[in-house]
Formats: sequence, C-alpha cells, structure tokens
Amino acid sequence: KNPTKMDDTKRGSVVGSVAIRPRLIYGLRSDVIGNIHFNLTKEVIYPVEGVLAFHDYVQNKQRFLRFPEDTIPEVIAISSQRKLLAVVERHSKNGRYISIYELATLKKRRHLELPGNHRNSEIQQMIFTNDSRAVAVVTKPPEEMVIMMVLDKTSTVFEGRATVPGSHGGAECIAGNPNDCSFLAVGGDRTLLLMSKSERGFTISNNLKVKYRVCSMAFLSLDLLMVGTADDQLVLVENGDLKLTQKASDADTVDLMIDQEIFDRDREMLDQRFLPTQTVSLPDLRVLCMTAFPKGFAYIIFNRAFVFERVSKFKFERKTILTVPISLYTEPQYQIRNLAIDHKQETVIVTTSHSQIYVGILIVPETLKTKHLKFEPLGVLIHIGEIIAISVCAWKPIIMTASRDQTIRIWNYETALVELVRKFQVDVNIVELTLTGQMAAIGFTDQLRITQIFMDDLNIVKTYNFPHCNAVRYSNLGHMMAAAFDNNIAVTSVYTLDVLINLKGHNGTVLSVAWSRTDKYLISGGAEGAIYVWDIESGTRLQEIVQKGTEYVTISCSFNEPMSIFAGTSVGTIREFQASNMVREITIPSRSKGTVMDMCLARSDLIMFVADHEGNLFNMQLPFMEAGGGTFTNFRFFDGPVNKLRFSYCGRFLFAISSKGTLAIWSMDNIDGKVPYMDQDLMRSQEVLVPRSQLNDKIEQIVNLELRLKQQQEEFQYQLSQNEIFDGQQLQEVHRSYCSALEELKELNNEIEARHTEEMNHITFQINAIREDHRVQLDTLANQYSERMLIEYQKFTNLRENMLELRESYEDKLKNSTGTLQDTVEALENNYKQQLNERKELIRDLMKEMQDKKAEFIEYCHEVELENDRNMVSTQTEYENKLTTERNETQMWRGKAGVLQKKFESQSKEIDNLLEEVEILKEEHQKSQRNIQRQMRNIEDLQKDIADRDYAINGKEKRIQDLLHKNQELDKYKQVLGHKIAELKAQIEPREFQINDKRKHIIEMEAELEGLNQNNVQLELQLKEMRDKYLSNASELRTERHRAKASRECLRNICSDIYYVAGQINSSEDLKKAVKELFRKHASDDELKRFVSLEAEVRDEFMRQRKQIENVLERYKSVAEDKTVQRKYDKLFKENCVLIEEITKLQDSNRTLRSKLKDDIRRS
Repeated sequence: KNPTKMDDTKRGSVVGSVAIRPRLIYGLRSDVIGNIHFNLTKEVIYPVEGVLAFHDYVQNKQRFLRFPEDTIPEVIAISSQRKLLAVVERHSKNGRYISIYELATLKKRRHLELPGNHRNSEIQQMIFTNDSRAVAVVTKPPEEMVIMMVLDKTSTVFEGRATVPGSHGGAECIAGNPNDCSFLAVGGDRTLLLMSKSERGFTISNNLKVKYRVCSMAFLSLDLLMVGTADDQLVLVENGDLKLTQKASDADTVDLMIDQEIFDRDREMLDQRFLPTQTVSLPDLRVLCMTAFPKGFAYIIFNRAFVFERVSKFKFERKTILTVPISLYTEPQYQIRNLAIDHKQETVIVTTSHSQIYVGILIVPETLKTKHLKFEPLGVLIHIGEIIAISVCAWKPIIMTASRDQTIRIWNYETALVELVRKFQVDVNIVELTLTGQMAAIGFTDQLRITQIFMDDLNIVKTYNFPHCNAVRYSNLGHMMAAAFDNNIAVTSVYTLDVLINLKGHNGTVLSVAWSRTDKYLISGGAEGAIYVWDIESGTRLQEIVQKGTEYVTISCSFNEPMSIFAGTSVGTIREFQASNMVREITIPSRSKGTVMDMCLARSDLIMFVADHEGNLFNMQLPFMEAGGGTFTNFRFFDGPVNKLRFSYCGRFLFAISSKGTLAIWSMDNIDGKVPYMDQDLMRSQEVLVPRSQLNDKIEQIVNLELRLKQQQEEFQYQLSQNEIFDGQQLQEVHRSYCSALEELKELNNEIEARHTEEMNHITFQINAIREDHRVQLDTLANQYSERMLIEYQKFTNLRENMLELRESYEDKLKNSTGTLQDTVEALENNYKQQLNERKELIRDLMKEMQDKKAEFIEYCHEVELENDRNMVSTQTEYENKLTTERNETQMWRGKAGVLQKKFESQSKEIDNLLEEVEILKEEHQKSQRNIQRQMRNIEDLQKDIADRDYAINGKEKRIQDLLHKNQELDKYKQVLGHKIAELKAQIEPREFQINDKRKHIIEMEAELEGLNQNNVQLELQLKEMRDKYLSNASELRTERHRAKASRECLRNICSDIYYVAGQINSSEDLKKAVKELFRKHASDDELKRFVSLEAEVRDEFMRQRKQIENVLERYKSVAEDKTVQRKYDKLFKENCVLIEEITKLQDSNRTLRSKLKDDIRRS
C-alpha cells in the first residue's frame, strides 16, 4: 500500500459528510533516528504521529506524507542531492523494510526488503551513498551487519560483518566515502574499520586498532575521515592511518599539515604561556552527529553544536558554538539527538531528547564578533509529554492544554502562537476555561484551583479541596461550574466562588459531566455504569440510567429538544438515551474492541466526532437516517490513542490531543448549514487581566520617563543653542579656510596648466624624434636585409656550379677507365693468337695470370668507386650543412625583422595611447575649469549664507543679552526662593528625625511580626500533622471496631457451636466427633488467630496515641496562655498603622510644598 498525500484533499466517503483537513499540527516524534531534515525548498521534514510533516516555517504551511497502516518509522535518511528520502518502517506483522520516497512528488518509488535472516534486526544507522544509488545500514547487536541495497532493477544486496570476528567491540555508526561509493567506514566500541564492497559482499580493507568508543564520523574528503569518540575526542584519520587526536570541546582549529607530536608540543607551550581556563563540565561528553558539508563540518556535544569552516585546503577553524538553553525541564532533556544543515549552508536545525526543534545560524558572519550563540525554538514551544486535557472559550480564539510534562499552555489558533507557558512542580490532571477566557480551573491530584489568566502568569484566587478531579465543565451561560471528583459532583458559582450544591449518588468514580442548553440540568456518567440527570435548583435526580458492567467514559448532551444524551462506553459503543430509555446503540468500526476515548457534539447537533483507543478519528453522520445505525468516516492520522476532542465555539475548527503529545487543529469543510449562529464580534475580545501592582509600577515608570524626557528636552535645547553658537564659529573658520583653499587651488591649477603645456610639448617632440629614429632604423634594416639576401644567393649559385663540375669530372674518369680496359684485352688476344701455336704449354699460366690481373683490376675499380662515393657524400653533406646554416641565418634575420615590426606596432600603439591621454587631459582640464566656475558660484552662495548667518548671529546675540538680563532677575528670585527653601527645610528636618525614629520602631515591630508569623506557620503545620494523625487514627479505629465486631460474631458462632456440641453429651462417640468437628472448624480460622495476636499490639498503639494526644493538648493550652502576648503585639501593630498614616500625611504635605515651589519658579 502506497501512502497518500494529505495536502488540501478533502476526504469523505459519504456525500454530505463533514470533511476535515489539518490546519496546524504541533508535535514531534523524538524516538525516530534522523527525525529532522531539510529539503531543497527549505522545508523542515520531521515525523509526527503516523505521518511525515513537511513544514514551511516562513509561510507557516504544512504538507503531510502518511505512512501505511500499522507502520512505525524508526530511521529516516535523506540523499546528498536532497531528492530522495529513505525510511526504515516497522510493520506489526511483516517486520522491517525500507521505503524510498521522491521528495518532489511525495510518491513511494522503491520498496526494499531486508535480507530474510535480518528482517527483524534493529537498525542502528542508515545512510545514502554519495551518488544516491544505494542505501547502507548497520544493524544493532547481536547481528552487527553492514548491508548495502542498490536501487537498481534487481535490488542487489551486499552484506558483511561490521566487526572483526573474535573482537569484543561493537558497531554503532557508519559513514560513506564522497568519491568512492563502494568504500565505507564503520565505527563503534573499540571498533574502527574501513570496508570496501566486492562481488561477494563487504571485506575489511583496514582495521584500525582503537581503545575508545566511536560515536559518530564523517568523510571530509576522499582520504580524510573525522571521528568523534565517547570521551570528548576528535580523531583525524588520513589514508587509513591515525594522524591527529585532540579534545573536541576545546578544539579551535584542525590543521591537516601537522602531526600528533607537533600538536602536543604546541599545546604544551600554550598551556605554559596562558593560565588554564575553567572549562564547563557537561553531563555527556559523547561527540555525536558528525556531519560534513562543503564549507566544513559540525558535531554535537550534549546541548552544544560546534561548527568548523574550511579556511584553506588543509585547515579548518571553529566559527560557531551554538547552545540549546536549559529552561523548563531537567538537564538531560536537552541532549541534542539529530542535526541537519540546509543546502545553502546558512542554517542549522537540531532536535533534542524532548520534542522540540531548535534553529541557529550555521556560520557566524564577520560582523558579529562573538562565536557563542544560542539556538532559538523553531516555531512555538510544544508539549514534550502526553497531553491529557484541553479546553476552549467563547470570547477569544484560544485553547488551553495540560500535559504530563507538568506544564499548561495557552494557544492562539488564529495567530498560531503560544501566549502563555506555566510550569508546575506537581502533575496537572485537568484544565477548563471560562467563556470569557480570563479565568480557568486547574485540577491537581489533591485540589482544584481557580486562577486568573494574566498576560504572562496565572494568579490563584480560590482553592477547592476536590482531589482527583476527572471532569470539570463550566455551564453554557458561564455562571456555574461542575467539578466531578471521586463519586461526588460539586457545583460552584463562578462569581462568588462558593459551593452551591453537592450532588451525591454515584457508587463509582464520576468520569464525565455535561450541561443542558439552559443550564437547568446536569448529566453525569460514572464508572459503575450509571447515568444521572440532576436538577441543579433542587439537587434531585430526575432520570436514572443504570447498566452495570459498563463504564461511561464520555457524555454529550444535545442542545435542541427533545434532549438526547450520547454516551461513549468502555466497550467501543455509543449509546443514545431519551427520557431514561436507550434509543440506539452504535458500535464504533475499530479493528479491535476497545474504549471510546472521547466524543464531541457540535452546538447545532449536526456534527459529531468520535476518537477510539487506536488513534482513529471518526465522523458520525447526524441526524440518524434509521433507527439502528450510523455512518462513519475514518480520518486516520494519529499513531496512538486520542485523549480528548473539542470543537471551537464558532464550530469551524476541531481540536484533538493525543497520548504522543500532539495537538492537532483541523479545519472542517462541507459544514454549510451545520454551524450554529454566532455573533461576529464574540471572538474578537482582546482583553487581558493585569494586576494592579504591575499597573502602578508601569504608571510610575511612565511618570519617571516623562520627567526624564522633559529633562532631556531642556538639556537638548540648551545643547542645541550651544551647538548653534559653536557651529557659527566653526562656519566662520570653515569659510576662511575654504577661501584660502580656493586661492591655493587657483595657484595650483595655474601651475598644473603650465606644467601640462610643457609636458605636452616635450611629449610631442619626443614622439617626432622616436618616429624619425624608427624610420631610419627601418631603412637600414631593409637595405642590410636585401644585400645579405643577394650575397647568400650568389654563394648558393656558386655551390651549385661546383657541384655540377664535380659531377662531370667524375663521369669523365669513369669513361676513361672503361676505354683502357678494352685496349688491353684486344692486345692480349692478338698475342695469344700469335703465340698459340708456339706456346701451347704456357697457355694455362697466361690464362691464370690474366685472371689474376682481372681480379686486381676489379678490386681497383671497386676501390675507385668507393672513394668517389665517399668524396661525393662528404661534399654533399658539407654543402647541405652550409645551406642549413644559411637558412637558419635567414630565418633569424626574418625573426629580427618581425620583432622590429612588432616594436614598431607597439610604438605606434603607445603613440596612439599618448594621444588619447592628451585628449583625456584636455577633457579633464575642461572639467576642472567647469569645477572652478562651479566652486566660484558656491563661494558666492556661501558668502550670501555667511551674511545671512551674521545677521542671525547678531539677532541671537541680542536675544542672549535679553536672556542674561532675565537670568539676573531669576538669580534674584532664586536667592529669595533659596531663603524660603531653607526655612522650609528647617521646618522639615525635625519632622524627618521623628519619621526616622518611627521607621526604626516600625522595622523592629515588623521583625517581631515576622517571628510571630513564622511561629504561626509552624503551629499551623503542627496542627495539620495532628489532623492527619487524627484522621489516620480514626480510620484505624474504624478498622479495629470492624475487627472487634467480627471477633464478637466469631465468639457468638463458637458459643452456638459449643451449645450444639453439649447436646451430644449423652453419647461419647457423637460427642467426640462433634468436638473434633468444632476444633477443625475453628482451629483453622486465620482471622481469629490474627485477632488474638494483634490484641496486645493494638493496646500498646492505643496507649501511645493517647499519650501523644495528651501532649498536644497540653501544648495548645500553653499556646492559649500566650494570647496575652499576642494582644500586646496587636496593640503595637495598631500604633504602627497610626504612625504610618501620619508619615504618609507628612509626605503628601512635602509633595504639595515642592509642587508650589516649582510653580513659583516657573511663574517667575
């Protein structure tokens, strides 16, 4: 089942039924790991009841993602891109699984099942990999496994042990590498492992042997891991090695370039140089919630958040320390559990052990000099315990709630603010507002208090001894209050606060009460199964409905005739009664049979909502269409029982409180014609009660401020006149200095103009000279370049001719060598023919000789060819080298020519720039001329102003002379008044001495009075103890009387049995059997034995109590004899009152004299 979105959708299964939508939900589940996150739109994501809330605190709007039925979230994690959300959900039947939600659409994208053997394992922590393609979890002991589930089509799962086999450590936290998504770090008690993913699962790539407990960690980069321990230590791991360890609460910087030895040495030097500062001891020193972000990292120690910013590639500095202030609750409640940072890296939010979200600035700007800031509550301060009571009023849009956290809060559901928070030292059971919203009834375990609601406090005006009030309701007209405690109901007057009548008749505890429309009748429901209708005027019961075995948990009464009574039972049904008869009984469609927690009926009798023990909220359609049934619409939102339901007086809002500490405000739709008429001005009351003492203090402050304001005004006028005189003098000096400065500027301007013309002439002369030199240099370079090129060309032609001549000579030599070879061969052949006949014997020798010569000739030709080749190659390489050198030289000259060309271009650009500067200087010169003209005009205006001011100064001087004359006259009056004041002081001083004496006397008497009051308090406490002891003795006496009565009955039974046994005295066998039966019957009576054994103890206890009562009576007799002393103190107190009245009269006369003196001074 996919959860559905609950934004603005209106649900109603039946046409015409009332639909509700959440308007404001105040709550937070503090039992979920990772219960706070930011999305890309800066909405805060947190779980509340059975939904996931997306709260925009800027616009105060909420969206909700509902979890499947019977599902509880345990762990929440968000991806690094803030597009996906993973939730570990625990189903009551199917175990644990992971749901992946898309934050843009709030739709469920994947359903990941844990491996079969780990489906019931508890998850310690869950993270996304940096590429958001997989989710990694680490389980709690005893399994302690690391499981990675890939978000692919096949849902591939990799798993491995999170601890080393045989070690005594444990796994608690996990961190993913930002660059390598297959690399994880696992930490815990004496465990710090670096693990890598393979095809077979996770393998340990590095086991760092540590002796401390790792509580949190985060990767700062590919090879840097920051670890937080349980003993206030920060450990830096680089490339799998421990590099640096320092104290987390005192760390100012984290430098990656230093090692442990250098850090310890620098720390010792700092400790020797400076005195050790007094560190604040924290209850918990664990370093939690280690979080890395692009600008740095942050971590938590108890109620403090430490933020470090990256100032360089290898250094982090501490920028902010944020503290959650400890105010209402105990110190352990302020332990920070979760931390989240927005994507802009500007804001940090945290959640604590109690259900509250706090927000702060992530990095303090440079404008703020302090680094220590405090977290502020995000939104309003909500309840942290079960909310057990709620009440609404008619005049104001406020509701009052009471919780198990011993606080009472007043909420304004129009402004979405908490107007008042009051913490008590005892548990509060019930609260109820009057119709005006200016008073409230608050029930405690031992009494019921009526309080006035001030602006920032509650003032107790009446206390009733009504212990364990289960129900308190003010009447519809607001003039009476009904309070149900135990099996009694007391009706009191709202105006006189007196008890009008006590209604007794219930045998069990009264669980609920309700008033009729005219307040003539009161309906009550009890735990014994009885519903009574009482007549308030006479106190009699008009109707009785008794059904034993049923508890009537909640009662509602219709406003229209005929009057119907709706009662919710402990067996999951709602019963309707009219005239003491049950009209119908309707079963609530809960999945399991249980108690109806509460129901509320609108004043129009057309809307009813019912809450059950499973957290379901049902709308029961009214009026009933048939005799036997009702149509229900279920609005599933809560994860636990809904304690109370209330409608707003206007009938457009529904309020619900739950056992998880959630307050839900629902807007109702489809209610046209179902809301009763109400005056539009009724809910606009803004009156607030303020104590008279506070008003008097405020009035005195206002009078003092007005007096101070008048004094400040006179001082300001005097300072203004002095400033005007001083300003005139300063203006004259400024005018003189301005004139002299103008003259200096004129001279300086003339000098600048002359210097500028000289510089311009010099610059033009230099430009012409540079141009001429540049032209000459270009001509010479061009001539040299052409001559050089001609010379090189001639050399190249000569080399080519030499090469051709060498080639021709070589070819001639080859031709000559071949011609000689042919001549020698012919001669030898002729000689051979001539000598053929003569020398036949020598022919072989000649042939051999000819062959030898032929071989020698061939070798000679080969050598000649090789030598010619060598000569040709050497000459060719020599000329090629010469050609390359010539080419290089030509390229060099070309490069020089290009450089000179660039120099020429740069010189021409510089010339153009200089010409532009000349133009700019000309424009500036023109501007300066205009400024001079403008300044001359200003001078003329200032001269006119000076003339006007001189005229004004003359007028003021005349006025000053007149004031001096007046001051002289006032001095005369002052002397006369001084004499009068001296005379009055002479008259006042003796009276002041008398007043001081009387004040001392009053102080002494007040001290004596305080001593008497303390004695009275002690006596009252002793009296209360005696009363308690008397009540306890009376109860024990009743029990003893009961025991005595039981013992008498037992004796009577024994006597009667003995009488019957005596009748068998004639037959011995029957007598023997009767005696044995009598012994068997009474010898096993434990009560008789206990009475016999306790008789002596009771007698001793009675004598001890009697002696104690006699001692108390003697003490009170002595106190009665001391009443004469009290009369003396009363007489002294009356004399003190007379003296105080005389002192006040003297003070009033002094005030009148002072006012007369002030009036005389003003008139003079």
